[in-house]
Amino acid sequence: MSRNQLVSVAKVIKPQGNKGEVAAELLTDFPQRFHHLERVYLQKNDHSPFPLSLEAFRFHKQRIILKFSGIDDIGTAEGLRGHEVRIDRENLLDLPHETYYQFDLVGCIARDSRGRILGSVTEVLEVGGNFLLNLKRDQKELLVPFAKEIVRRVDLSQKELICELPPGLEDLP
Repeated sequence: MSRNQLVSVAKVIKPQGNKGEVAAELLTDFPQRFHHLERVYLQKNDHSPFPLSLEAFRFHKQRIILKFSGIDDIGTAEGLRGHEVRIDRENLLDLPHETYYQFDLVGCIARDSRGRILGSVTEVLEVGGNFLLNLKRDQKELLVPFAKEIVRRVDLSQKELICELPPGLEDLP
């Protein structure tokens, strides 16, 4: 399974109890997706992902507790610490029109309406309930609000964003 075909939905923090369960931090806005998952992939750093069957899950104190088939004791569960829980892209939930997964925006080239390259999206930041695109061009970074008034068109098939920046935004330090 290619790393690019997988999407992280949780990260194992620690073993939970002594029967092989793990506590994980949710990395998804759709925790209900776990109701439909049977198989996930665990991956740590640049190691190859490996599949595990999801036996059970429950939510507890802002985290999710996961039980995988074949992981039946605290020692084996400890070995999963730091692994990301990933799913196939085909298991992603459909989003409403004109909403996007953040990871799909990363790598997009942002251009102005004249075609001039503003930069490449390196990350999407959430600040005060709003989202900012971190654009990088050469050694310069530019934070651009991800708002309809500024990001006029999103073409994920071409990995391109057309932006209309407010006057002076590019001149900010």
